[in-house]
Amino acid sequence: MKSVLRIIVFVPLALIILFFSMANRSPVKIGLDPFATSDAAGPYVEAPMFLVVLASMALGVLAGGASSWLSHLPVRRAAKIARAEAKKTRLEVEKLRQQALAELPADAKAGKR
Repeated sequence: MKSVLRIIVFVPLALIILFFSMANRSPVKIGLDPFATSDAAGPYVEAPMFLVVLASMALGVLAGGASSWLSHLPVRRAAKIARAEAKKTRLEVEKLRQQALAELPADAKAGKR
């Protein structure tokens, strides 16, 4: 079921990206100097428009992912501590269970089975 959903979502998305890339192949200037005037051009890069748009989207996705990952650090740290405490508690419960069973009288052990 998941593979069908992936096909339904990603094939049209890939086609849209492909058609967008084919339609926007003309080069555009990307100025690197924010204070440059029109008559005194600063450093710039020429690249196809589709590359500029897709690279911008990729950088946005990476920035959003990094931001989300960093904002969830305290939650992951708390979960790690909670898992360690739960493991320690399970081991302690098992140890106490074994001690309690060892302290039972022999006839109580036999009667229980």
